[in-house]
Amino acid sequence: MQNLLQNLRCTEGSHFTRAAMMCFHPDPERWVTGAYIKIGFFATEADILYQDEIHGPLLIQVERAMDLIFTKYMKALVSYEGINRQERFFFPPDAFRELLLNAVVHKDYTETTPIQIKIYSDHIWMWNPGNMPEEVKVKDLFKKHVSKPRNPNIANVFFKSGYVESWGRGYYNIELACEKTDSKLPKPKTEFGGLTVECRASDQYKELASKWNIGGTNRTINLPINLPINLPINNTQKVLLNLLQENNSYTYDELADKMQKTRETIRENLKKLQELGLIRRVGARKNGHWEIIEK
Repeated sequence: MQNLLQNLRCTEGSHFTRAAMMCFHPDPERWVTGAYIKIGFFATEADILYQDEIHGPLLIQVERAMDLIFTKYMKALVSYEGINRQERFFFPPDAFRELLLNAVVHKDYTETTPIQIKIYSDHIWMWNPGNMPEEVKVKDLFKKHVSKPRNPNIANVFFKSGYVESWGRGYYNIELACEKTDSKLPKPKTEFGGLTVECRASDQYKELASKWNIGGTNRTINLPINLPINLPINNTQKVLLNLLQENNSYTYDELADKMQKTRETIRENLKKLQELGLIRRVGARKNGHWEIIEK
């Protein structure tokens, strides 16, 4: 292990570097506040349905965030070309992974705010604290440009671990992934003291969404399996059913935090779901869990 860290330039004499701590330590926030990723799903700018935070070593934050975003936050629409089943997200995962890697590697870690990702029914907005280097202009990101990482030691760890290249080809790879899936190119912009990137749904995705009446300002909520579709429940209750299917041990406070609702709102909506016979409480108040009742 010591030799590995030395090869990754993560040691200075007998001490570990800041990059080593951030890339490998299970809790880098003990030393660097804001070294995490915050994700939220928004029905509108004023209405957040739920949120998550990704903590831990930088090396695994990207994969954890990708897994969460493309399973919980974004649902693939399905179509068929002949007998072949096609799944389409409104933005290609390979391209977004490159954007997220860029954000983690280039973040200004002297800032105490995390990387922020806001997801809507048809677009993603991501903000990364830290201004662009003077040598690289935003308008030139999709052109040939030099690689000038803000955090060279962190970038070296990600490079030698096979996550990124070191030739400034990230946006070229994003362009290839978007071209392959007929997706729109992301739009980077400098604002709010950092770099924002907006990823919009492709025309093909919008066409599929229109066909299945999906989109607009309301997210289509996937109800738990074997529950009737035409249920007399509101969007908050649908989200609660999804969260309880994900983890049936969530407490009132945890659900309130994820959905940015008050504890009383969560309690009232869970009570309504119980009255409808859709869920029941099993076990003791503190150590029990919720059970979804399939119809």
